Amino acid sequence: MGQIKLHKIAFIGGGVMAEAIIKGILGNKIIDAGAVFVGEHNEARCEYLRLQYGVKAAIDNNLAVKEADLVIFAIKPQVAQAAITKELVSHFRQGAHVISIMGSVTLAMLHSYIPDIPIIRAMPNTPLAVGAGMTAVCADDMVTEEMLSEAKAIFGSCGEVEVVNENDIEAITAVSGCGPGYAFVIIDALADAGVRAGLPRKLAIKLAAQTLAGSGKMCLETGKHPAELRDQVTSPGGTTIAGIQALENHGLRSAFFDAVQAVLKRSNELQGK
Repeated sequence: MGQIKLHKIAFIGGGVMAEAIIKGILGNKIIDAGAVFVGEHNEARCEYLRLQYGVKAAIDNNLAVKEADLVIFAIKPQVAQAAITKELVSHFRQGAHVISIMGSVTLAMLHSYIPDIPIIRAMPNTPLAVGAGMTAVCADDMVTEEMLSEAKAIFGSCGEVEVVNENDIEAITAVSGCGPGYAFVIIDALADAGVRAGLPRKLAIKLAAQTLAGSGKMCLETGKHPAELRDQVTSPGGTTIAGIQALENHGLRSAFFDAVQAVLKRSNELQGK
């Protein structure tokens, strides 16, 4: 992974997701720490980022974006309108472009805050923090191939990246964006079942978490359909099929259908649809 040709990247927001991206780009030498500036409202958090990663950080967002080639909005979608002010945008350098990781904030909404600037919309998930993220990106018509390549390098330093159509972003959010939440519920539930069966809590959690991690890796690396991999571990009349039947009896698949639809419904509400 080579360096990207940016003199300065500004992050607006210095939370968990911003830190995960910073950790990835610095760890993979995508850019030097001195070229990263974080605008973060919490001074203690600024100090932490400065000491931990050697980046610049300040509570002044205007200072953060000044002369930045790329501005990454890593804030909650609920505060987008309050954070992306005309004053902030007036401090953007000519030729700057934007990446937003704010869920449910469309390219059209972003352009209403930031007119006439190339914008990439990204949907990462929290496993970015351990270099195993899944990020989908889409771009407006002003984004160049070089800008898109930079975005792919940035998120590729923290996991896997796919370039998609914006029409697919909300469904992607419901699957991979929210997916870690579903996975943690499954790990917790499976560990609880292990404890009920007599296993120590720590061991049960490790068994459940590693099993999900390993199964996902196996699916990705073999390229086989998950049903084919399931069949490999499901002997006729055996124990695994008995467990799967119990899950199906309790509507496991229907629960995931409902979860994805619930996310889509809430996303539409956040967009005012």
